[in-house]
Amino acid sequence: MLPFALSLRYLSERPFQSRVQAEAGDDRLDKQAYTEAVSRNSQRVFLLALSFTRQRQDAEDVMQTVFLKLWKHPIAFTDETHMDKWLTKVTVNESRSLLRARARGPISCDELEALGTAAEQPEERELIAAVLQLPEPLRAVIHLHYYEDLPVREIAALLKISQAAVKMRLVRGRKLLRSELTGGELK
Repeated sequence: MLPFALSLRYLSERPFQSRVQAEAGDDRLDKQAYTEAVSRNSQRVFLLALSFTRQRQDAEDVMQTVFLKLWKHPIAFTDETHMDKWLTKVTVNESRSLLRARARGPISCDELEALGTAAEQPEERELIAAVLQLPEPLRAVIHLHYYEDLPVREIAALLKISQAAVKMRLVRGRKLLRSELTGGELK
């Protein structure tokens, strides 16, 4: 079992308020609801994008694009969970689009230091750095399962792979993380 630090899902204390711009006749969120959605989900979207892109600037670009889409496109969300799933799907898709456009090298020390803003505890920083060092297929599945609390079935649908592939990637990712975090000693 991975440490509790992987459960970073941000839970808002306020109930979801589905407000729409009735005068415009569309389903876009009003400014207040949009601002609340951005403040409630920005860290989660950023960390998800960072787990794919492995670069702070790219993750910020993806986050900006995701929230711009949230503002521009008329979407009637039924509740917070619906919005969370939509944001997760759009973040994954935008991150993949960005990665297709660029080739990636290994993560630099500067990017690892930038993680200090995303994680408060040294153990969390070490864990996030270890997750970011995983190969992309394992990193994506580990992030979606532990940080976004998505079940195997939803990860499979989101990444367009089988549930068996998700389970195998989770097993392999855990094994690599355990090895990395224990100094190469598997127990």
